[in-house]
Amino acid sequence: MAAQIRRVLVWRGRLRLAHWLIAGATLWLIGTGWLIAHSPLLAQAASDYHYLGGGVLAAALVLRCYLGFFGTNAERFEHMVPNASETGAIRASLMFYLSFGRAPMPNWFAHNPLWKLIYLLLLFFLVLIALTGWLMPDRPIMLGVYLPTLHGWLSNAVIVITVLHVFAVVLQDVRGESADVSAMLNGNRYFSVDRDSLVKPDVPQVSINLNDIRKP
Repeated sequence: MAAQIRRVLVWRGRLRLAHWLIAGATLWLIGTGWLIAHSPLLAQAASDYHYLGGGVLAAALVLRCYLGFFGTNAERFEHMVPNASETGAIRASLMFYLSFGRAPMPNWFAHNPLWKLIYLLLLFFLVLIALTGWLMPDRPIMLGVYLPTLHGWLSNAVIVITVLHVFAVVLQDVRGESADVSAMLNGNRYFSVDRDSLVKPDVPQVSINLNDIRKP
């Protein structure tokens, strides 16, 4: 079976900007948060940088939420909700990860069906982290909840999801064919298309009558 590789723009620049701002701010907050909790000598300086990272995260989340509600195509949150037709792809994706890439990876256009709800959950956790981080210095207790404890739990959950996300993307890039890592850099993913399934133009049949051929 002959195949053709198609390069398709999936992620527009504004969504890639939001993605990398969120990723960078999250890693920054994890690092500075660890210093606040475990390094008394650096805790004060780390706290200042921590709030700086929180501001970047908040701005990136505003951009991502704007795209989620008012963006186009795969930027919108409605495309991050799996539907019944993706059940098979969800099972195949799970088997791909559990087998460390030995099982075949299913095809999808933008978001991996298995990760769609996890992405939404991650964004929700990040919004709560930004909100609790902003409120807890002045109001450590709200509605009977101790915000620093909630902030820590949410941060640990984000760390776990981040590690799994990095593992999944690297595995997809190494064992798959869609170039998921570079897709978040240049916006393009690669798709393998069966050449035999492509629509081919009709080739006109040309016939020549020997009587029409005359010698000069």
